Amino acid sequence: MTETRRTVPKSGAAQAPRGRTRWGVVSAILGLPALAVTGFLALMALWVLFGEI
Repeated sequence: MTETRRTVPKSGAAQAPRGRTRWGVVSAILGLPALAVTGFLALMALWVLFGEI
């Protein structure tokens, strides 16, 4: 038997093979909030440490 490939119309989104994870989307969902929180905490630390000068 041969495997039949079905084509999906392009929706403009990044195409990935069926069943594969789009790691760019996953890393953006997890990474961007982590970067925002880290930046906020760093700014708060700088404000607390050097804010009275």
